[in-house]
Amino acid sequence: MEMSLINAGLAAGAALAALPLILHLFMRQTPKHVIFPALRLVRERQRRSKKRLRVKNWLLLLARMAILALMALALSRPTLYSQVPLGDQSVPTALGLVFDTSLSMKYKDRDRTRLEEAKERAREIVEKLPDSSQVFVVDSSEAGSTGLSPAAALKRIDELTIHSVSRPLNVAMGEVYDKIVGIDKPARAVYVLTDLAKTAWVAGPAEGLDKVEKLKKEKKGRMATFVLRLTPKEIQNLSVVTAEPSSSVVTQGEAVAIRSRLHFENSSGAPGQPPARRTVEYFIDGVKKGEKLVEIPPKGDVEVDFPSPPNLKEGELHRGEIALRGAPDPFEDDDRRYFSFTVRPALKVLLVTDRPGVDDFFVDSALMPDPSPKAPQVYKVERRKTSDLRAPGKTALSEYACIFLLNAASIDEASWGALSGYVREGGGLVIGAGSRCEPASYDTAVAGQILPGALDRIVVLEGKSETHIGKVVDVTHPLFESYGQDLATELAQVPVYRYWSLRKQDPPIDGARTLLSYDDGTPCLLERTIQGPKAGRVFLWTTPLSRTAKSRGPEAWSEFPVKNWSFWAMMWFTVPYMAGTTDDTLNFEAGGAPVMLHLEPTARYKSFTLVGPGPDAKPSPIALPPSRGDLLEIAMPPQQQPPGQWTVKAVAEGDRPVTLGFSFNPPRAESQFDPMEKSDLDAVFGKDGYLFAEDADKLKEIVDTGRFGTELFPFLMFLILLVVTLESILANTFYKEAPKAGTSPAAA
Repeated sequence: MEMSLINAGLAAGAALAALPLILHLFMRQTPKHVIFPALRLVRERQRRSKKRLRVKNWLLLLARMAILALMALALSRPTLYSQVPLGDQSVPTALGLVFDTSLSMKYKDRDRTRLEEAKERAREIVEKLPDSSQVFVVDSSEAGSTGLSPAAALKRIDELTIHSVSRPLNVAMGEVYDKIVGIDKPARAVYVLTDLAKTAWVAGPAEGLDKVEKLKKEKKGRMATFVLRLTPKEIQNLSVVTAEPSSSVVTQGEAVAIRSRLHFENSSGAPGQPPARRTVEYFIDGVKKGEKLVEIPPKGDVEVDFPSPPNLKEGELHRGEIALRGAPDPFEDDDRRYFSFTVRPALKVLLVTDRPGVDDFFVDSALMPDPSPKAPQVYKVERRKTSDLRAPGKTALSEYACIFLLNAASIDEASWGALSGYVREGGGLVIGAGSRCEPASYDTAVAGQILPGALDRIVVLEGKSETHIGKVVDVTHPLFESYGQDLATELAQVPVYRYWSLRKQDPPIDGARTLLSYDDGTPCLLERTIQGPKAGRVFLWTTPLSRTAKSRGPEAWSEFPVKNWSFWAMMWFTVPYMAGTTDDTLNFEAGGAPVMLHLEPTARYKSFTLVGPGPDAKPSPIALPPSRGDLLEIAMPPQQQPPGQWTVKAVAEGDRPVTLGFSFNPPRAESQFDPMEKSDLDAVFGKDGYLFAEDADKLKEIVDTGRFGTELFPFLMFLILLVVTLESILANTFYKEAPKAGTSPAAA
């Protein structure tokens, strides 16, 4: 605590407190000696009351001295400081203004955004500064600030805009503290103007606090930090939280839902509040394809799905958006969400087996549940015998998105070589090992270049309780993520009677891992990834992907194809994963994962040009990838990622035009307005390291307190009143006349 006196000279008036004592000493009467008859009784009473009277006189004397001292102190206008004094407004000041320019500051209240209100508060502060002050305007979205005059700072404040992505305010504080500490001014202050949304901060202290403490310890000055909250008392916001197809690559004729989720944020929490009614509109390639009327409960979510339109043109990029329509929303930036996807032709799949129609029956049925010519086909399935794998005139292996090698007895070295080349060029090979497989044929040098394991022996569980496909090692794997734990539960119910054990590898095979295991931990499904221009993948199932009519016997290995829906789901998701299309991502959040677009592995490109959303967007060139078939990485600063549809115009060999694209959306976190609590701010600035204002009036109060301190005049006047009252009570009590003899107290 620090204290100063506005009228310090008047404090000398406190010396007048000695006046009653002086008057008492000099005006004290000299006692007169009077000869009086000896009255023992009177003298004895006088001696007993003399001590009491002396005490009473001193109490009255002290009370009257206190009145004079307090009056003199009150006239001197003492001021008490609980924070760092800022000095008078005419004092040159080093001022830091930290603006939260994150997207949530676009929320409107009384037709003003939070940033517009922050600018108004900042102008009021800057306009009161003398011209010799130095102002640092720090934008939370852009690093770098220089000292400005108050006039230049006002211009810079007017130029501030909101960005989709912003630095944490903890980091921005480090920038302003670093600047202010290095300025030699009589007064230093930092103002943080924010809606106080938690998403604009990170856990931990603000950067630069150590420099502020060092400044204080070295007694080179101090710094006051003011945090101004600009959040409305009540937040009500409707938002489109998610809107995207189940996959960024959709097969022609495939029934794919465009999934969206809506949220109604309502901070009032009043019970019985009615739900919000809105119309949800669905657009594809700029054309409205449907709408639904929905009711969203307060603080609740609603799922809304739309089907992808049939007969979309293959090989082209399609853009869409989900938008809310209805009453005006105070935060419009999350009322729509964009998405992109491409439509591909049906993927070609090759089934290779020694016994067509037997070992491949269930895989074929899973991939083509309706083989009629008019039915839309997501996969086009072809068959070959093992001996015809490399037959002349047959379709090249590279044309297939995935190859299944099912219970094949023996594969020659030339065939393994062809399969190895296919995998290394980015192909996907699935091996279902069964009773006909000869381990020696799967243990050659060429086969070992791509297989994730070597077959050892058949484990027979006849006469024992069967095992099960007991464990999914990673439910986030693309093969399982669509159904997650539900699929794992279904797989755990599949009985297995026989399986191949694998020979222990030392050292372990590079790029191999177990995806599924049996109850005893023995591998059921292994994967190996082969690096190349495009990553190739190999699956090895240690139990067949087929089933015989007999439940027991040499051909009965498991109930996998018929037990439940797990087999059909696994086969359905295996092909796109092997084809590499599950890795394609065309929908991004600003400031999130980098944009990576898959290129045609066989194409050679001459140039790439990026075009942003909006009619006024200017094209900009993109650097070519280092080699053919690589991913195209698009590097953009977070501040240059406005939401909308983005296009990449490419030119391939032969001047063939190619159009790529993706969608940017605002970060979903910006729709969350949960404010920082006092404990959160204490963790950022320290418990006594800041002053907090909930509105403009409170800001003025704490600034005046920080600059002029808290005047004690009202408290001193109240204390004087108490002392005067006490003095009167003492005087009336001490000098009250005793009742006359023979008179009752009431009569007296």
